[in-house]
Amino acid sequence: MKVLLLGVTGNVGSRMLPALLAHKHQVVGYVRAPAKISPEARSKLDSIVVGSASDSAAIKAAILSHNCDAVVNAAGLAAMTGWTSQGEFPTIFAAVVQAALEAGRERGGAPIRCWLLSGFGILDSPKKPYLLLDYIPLFPSHKRNYKLIKSQPADTLAWSLFCANQMNPKYDKPQFPPSVDTLASNLVAKADAPPAWAEKYRKVPLIGNYLNVMAQAQSYFSVLENCVDFMAADLDKGLESEWIGKRVAVKEKSKLN
Repeated sequence: MKVLLLGVTGNVGSRMLPALLAHKHQVVGYVRAPAKISPEARSKLDSIVVGSASDSAAIKAAILSHNCDAVVNAAGLAAMTGWTSQGEFPTIFAAVVQAALEAGRERGGAPIRCWLLSGFGILDSPKKPYLLLDYIPLFPSHKRNYKLIKSQPADTLAWSLFCANQMNPKYDKPQFPPSVDTLASNLVAKADAPPAWAEKYRKVPLIGNYLNVMAQAQSYFSVLENCVDFMAADLDKGLESEWIGKRVAVKEKSKLN
């Protein structure tokens, strides 16, 4: 699969590149500042496109001109609270969605496959119809982004949202090829809600649901390299992926007990 990767010089994107390459995908790097691309990464990219991640028309042009089958967005950072500026992240998210939709329509045939980074808070909580964000009111832009993406029909955009709580790099620098100890097989995954969620504290009067969420949230911190391998491996499935149209949550197998 040919993949347009946004944010290739960032913390997530720089590790996404070796994961995609390990799964035999061709990668087109889309970046604002190409000088930041390491020589090793540059040598492994199929092509480099220079542009702003908030420029929908430029992203669309990159998809079409390089005949990309998929887009992975690792660009932008979500603001932690609603009290500060939300920065470029919601704009970037909307631009990528719009570009992929328009590119798919213009090219015809199968929709563009998209993996987009989102947040733990937009997952379903055990108490319906509430989201985890209703108990942990952090990174509010993810809720806005989810509202945008879920309005898109599956036949026009084959999207998935990766909803890790926090992804921590195991290695200081991207590994080419990825280390054999950082694989998707180190994770368990579930659509739309956290896997292996426990019922602890829920029966405590009034504050039980809050305690339930707060007590478990940190156990969903994940190894970044495992997460990018999960997304790269899923792209092998193309439009047969079971995660299309889903919010995807993961947990390290080492934290299941």
